[in-house]
Amino acid sequence: MGANPEGLTREPRRDLYYFIHNVYANFFKDTLDYLSLHLVPRSQHRLISTYDKAVQYLNDYCNTDGREMDRPNLPAIIINPSGEFAPAEAMSGGKQLWRYPNLAPGMIKRIFEPVYKYDNTEVYVSFMRMAGDIEMLFLLNSFYEYCDIKMLLLQIFGGFERWIYPQFFTTFIILPEELVNYTYTNEYTGVTNTLDWEKFGAYDRLVKTINSNELVIPCNIKPIYKLTSLSDGSTRYGGADDMAEWKLAGTLNFEIEIPTYLVLNSDYKVDKIDVNLEAGSAYSIYNSFEPPELKIERTCPTISDSTSSNGICCEPTEYKFHTRYYHIVSQAEADSTSNIVITLPEEIYDTNSLIVNSKYGEMNYGDHYIVETDGKTLIIKTDNVELLEGMVIELFIYIPE
Repeated sequence: MGANPEGLTREPRRDLYYFIHNVYANFFKDTLDYLSLHLVPRSQHRLISTYDKAVQYLNDYCNTDGREMDRPNLPAIIINPSGEFAPAEAMSGGKQLWRYPNLAPGMIKRIFEPVYKYDNTEVYVSFMRMAGDIEMLFLLNSFYEYCDIKMLLLQIFGGFERWIYPQFFTTFIILPEELVNYTYTNEYTGVTNTLDWEKFGAYDRLVKTINSNELVIPCNIKPIYKLTSLSDGSTRYGGADDMAEWKLAGTLNFEIEIPTYLVLNSDYKVDKIDVNLEAGSAYSIYNSFEPPELKIERTCPTISDSTSSNGICCEPTEYKFHTRYYHIVSQAEADSTSNIVITLPEEIYDTNSLIVNSKYGEMNYGDHYIVETDGKTLIIKTDNVELLEGMVIELFIYIPE
């Protein structure tokens, strides 16, 4: 079986995604937007911070230029993400082997569509399923507002301990420099090219946290949340911060797919497969492969008469297995009403040295097949043999010892 050299598959390369913090940053920002737009659309402030720093910010904001604000400073929403995130539990898919670059990275091409697939190269992104929690704090104007927000939370999250699927959030994946500058080279065909990432939606972006322009690809991710607790943090008789008398605190658990590494496959496709038997056909002999037994006691059919014209004696002889070839029946051959002609890769004059098998077992010489006098042409008699598309016809060649 011959194959184009471009069908040779190379070992996939893995590139870790180091700057994951931008994905978390976008996730927390979009979580805050989701809570504010669905729960408190009239909120004056939305902060990702600890409580103390949020209060300090609001106090400073109120005291700007020593004048009073023109509008109410509340309600305000504060979310405080926890750094205690970890891989999700096994029942959520967090322990699957393909999520880890050193365990089973080759599996991701069977799970995800490639983010880049062109010519001889394809790139896949793998995701790790992470779980964590977020603290929420609502600073409110009154007990009535407190009641409204608490009821909305219970409605939207379906009570406690129930997962919801709110919305996709947008982020981007920073492409590693090694993939941006990757050059494909095929030593067999002489083809050399670089990856055209812009053709697949990549663009330049200033990543402020690392103060660098990077080539990135957009990514949409859909997290899940569940509400695990709500508590009353109100100070009904006034407090030291004087910011709000009514405070509603809560905790969200989340699970989210975080992009963690990329896999590049080159020479991933076979452009052409030649399944016809010819002089250049390939064969293989496996250590565990046992060829069929050659029955030397059978009669000795020859191509012409009882003694072949080339002088080979037809008396029983000891034979040993030499090579194995195979032919895959095409649709045209399966539909044909005429005999099938196969060009043999070796000249066969002594038909004792040949066994022809199909899925139904060994074929009989004369009834199912014959070899022409040139020793190079095998004829399959379709009147006596059932051929199906994709059926493998095996040829076993033996030589005298």
